[in-house]
Amino acid sequence: MSNIYLALGDSLTTGYGVEPSQSFAFLFYRNLAVYDPDLKYVNLGVNGLTSHELAALVSQERTFLLIKQAKIISITIGSNDLLAVGKSLIIGAGANIDLTLGDLNHNLLVIGSFIRRANPSALVKIATIYNPLPPMNKQSTVLAEGLVKTSNRSIRKMAREYRFIVVPVAKAVSGQEQILLGPDLIHPNYLGHKLIADLLVKY
Repeated sequence: MSNIYLALGDSLTTGYGVEPSQSFAFLFYRNLAVYDPDLKYVNLGVNGLTSHELAALVSQERTFLLIKQAKIISITIGSNDLLAVGKSLIIGAGANIDLTLGDLNHNLLVIGSFIRRANPSALVKIATIYNPLPPMNKQSTVLAEGLVKTSNRSIRKMAREYRFIVVPVAKAVSGQEQILLGPDLIHPNYLGHKLIADLLVKY
């Protein structure tokens, strides 16, 4: 029987902005390996990954085999879906927010369904999304907060349906952005990654 911790997701999972050994996925793996020295670590994080792209990734043969063999899976996804909306708002191009949120909800359900079909028994943990959009005017900030809340409702819905554990990253980061995020105010610094790893251990 295989013994893998599989990390799936976007730039949070890749550890963008910090050393690979400082990423939450590696820190979480290091904690797991204390109790399970034979555990293997596979990180399939992709910078800029959207929920649609993750839905496509999990259906690929190599990823399917890794999911099937995984003991533990972590997922970070959704921030890039919202960033696309934010960029449209910044340049004044407009954005179909309802379509984006509907697509995110659909893609999450596809991801959850595929993972559970491939591996009914894996322990799967999915992080909630903190606000990935840069500070704008008050109206845009309120809109961004609403997008994040709606997206996290979709994450919790998917988690209930497919027996995933929700890791409340958004709640932990809220109000602590200056401490936990790097210079771009989007990606976590080392303290942010350590916090996410600690949450993965706790939940």
